[in-house]
Amino acid sequence: MTLYLIRHGLASAGLDDLDPGLAPLGHQQALLTAETLKHLAPARLIVSPLRRTRETANPLTEVFGLDPEIRHEVAEVFDPSLSPKERKKIIGPFMDGHWSKQSETLQAWYSRVISTLIALGNDGTDIIVVTHYIAICAAIGKALDDDRVVPVKIGNTSITTINVVEGQLILVAAGSTSHLGTDQITGVTTALPGGP
Repeated sequence: MTLYLIRHGLASAGLDDLDPGLAPLGHQQALLTAETLKHLAPARLIVSPLRRTRETANPLTEVFGLDPEIRHEVAEVFDPSLSPKERKKIIGPFMDGHWSKQSETLQAWYSRVISTLIALGNDGTDIIVVTHYIAICAAIGKALDDDRVVPVKIGNTSITTINVVEGQLILVAAGSTSHLGTDQITGVTTALPGGP
């Protein structure tokens, strides 16, 4: 079946706030995304536990009448206990890297995201997953057999469509922002909350 992976909207803060909500533009992006997807009939809405993903999911819950299922398996890649200074130091080299060169902890996170998405796709229904830049890039990379942490750059509230066929992720569309105006596209160059 089909997974619709939605990156959260533009966050109101950067790395100094470990769990920011959405900026006003992020709320607009979330509304436009829900409006664009209203023709679908998803059976489930899976959401990362972080505030920016939960707020992005709010318009989707209204459109589809689905209660969000909070899943830690699609949460942010870095341990929330890392200080903002530590995150800033490692995020650039990490995003320029390859999964096969990452620590066991990060490779375990990657495997957990992929196995969770495959399991969700194997349940026989279409599902919307509101998650984060790196989780979506991991899915795209797996579908493309591309080991890079960031095989493609994706914007806030971009829509990535992936079919799950016989336990494999098949990429249909990566990071579409066609539902947003040019001045509403943010976050393409960075996974950082509140980034350009």
